[in-house]
Amino acid sequence: MISTKRKFHRFEMPLHVKFRPSHGAVDYASAVIKNISCEGLCLEAKAFNFIQYENLELNIQLPKSKSSVSLSGDVAWKKQVNSRSLVGIKLKMKNKDMHKKNMENIFSISDISKDSMYSSDADYMKKVEKKPVAKTTVKKSASGQQAPASGFTKQYLKNGKCKVTFRLPEAAAPDAQHVTIAGDFNNWDTTAAPMTRLKNGDFKITLSLDTGREFRFRYLIDGNRWENDWNADRYARNNYGADDSVLVL
Repeated sequence: MISTKRKFHRFEMPLHVKFRPSHGAVDYASAVIKNISCEGLCLEAKAFNFIQYENLELNIQLPKSKSSVSLSGDVAWKKQVNSRSLVGIKLKMKNKDMHKKNMENIFSISDISKDSMYSSDADYMKKVEKKPVAKTTVKKSASGQQAPASGFTKQYLKNGKCKVTFRLPEAAAPDAQHVTIAGDFNNWDTTAAPMTRLKNGDFKITLSLDTGREFRFRYLIDGNRWENDWNADRYARNNYGADDSVLVL
């Protein structure tokens, strides 16, 4: 499977949305947006009975406003997590100008700049170094050890190992009680590496890993929600239709 990076950075924006098939033959169902970018979004719903590639119309209610934004997109993937359905929607742009206007209306409810909104993941940290939105730039010091920040930092050792400190910021897991990290380095054991909660609400853990390798990993929040690392070296599609974070050492 070819690994690809997301084209645009995703932002957590818990907006309420109503959705139904584009043919409009059934009533709207309700969901909450978990994250959104210019090219797609992830929905969380109590039930989702639509099939992959089915086209949906979406009606997003803007908070503190009577207005709403209409979008359309295809079902890219879906999976069941306990009693909830997670769904990936790839937005369709019939009219690029209208789509751009709609997306800017959605992002206007936050302090996210247009430059950040249209930035690709690969260039995102460089473009928002002075005004971070959700993730913090990680700079490498002269000694080879990266400065502490949200995401992960790497400290290369002479024995062929690398001490990697993973940090999940509080903004990515608000009100979380328990977070573990699972990945290739622990055979995806969701109980092997519990993270420590810091006073500021972040979760942190340090692992010693072999250099010269790549590791897929994700964070598991309260045993029922997966979250990727905002500072991952890249992302790779997994067998469940979602992305894994990738650490390159």
